[in-house]
Amino acid sequence: MSREIDSATITALNSDNLNIANLVQMDFDTPIKITNWARDVVALSTTFDSSSDLLEIDQFTESSELQVNSSTLRFSGVSQTFVSLFLTNDYIDVRTRIWKAVLTNSDTVIGSPILVFDGRITSYSIVDSQNDSAVSVEIASHWKDFQLRNGRKTNNNTQQLYFSGDKGFEFASETNKEIKWGKS
Repeated sequence: MSREIDSATITALNSDNLNIANLVQMDFDTPIKITNWARDVVALSTTFDSSSDLLEIDQFTESSELQVNSSTLRFSGVSQTFVSLFLTNDYIDVRTRIWKAVLTNSDTVIGSPILVFDGRITSYSIVDSQNDSAVSVEIASHWKDFQLRNGRKTNNNTQQLYFSGDKGFEFASETNKEIKWGKS
């Protein structure tokens, strides 16, 4: 992904005192705009709400090779905000963007935030344990489904549209193994 970084941001990045916040926007019908910074951040003509629910953003890798960039966002499932968001909304192909913003000590963005990812939500999973609950959201560039053939999705919601009550795909989102169909 080519990007230009303005001179004010470059100067701030070269200093010894850095404050960097992640800004995440998921374009649901009502967009979700959050940051992992301790306070709200005003950037890109909008406000990114401070959220302790944003637990982790996996590192992104870029190369000159032709490849699909993907990553995982982890949200807390304890407050039920993100659990409910994914259970009650269409999430496949929701545009998701992530920026890195350099901030002053008074939470003002220096220069312009740097776009580090622009892609789509491909899946999610909810992981519950005795001590923790988390929602892991898989995101990938728009090239993820370049060779995908259109047809029915192999998930529980699609199965229920055609065969109400059938539980054949109830746990399909939790399967990480490649399934061989027919002869190999």
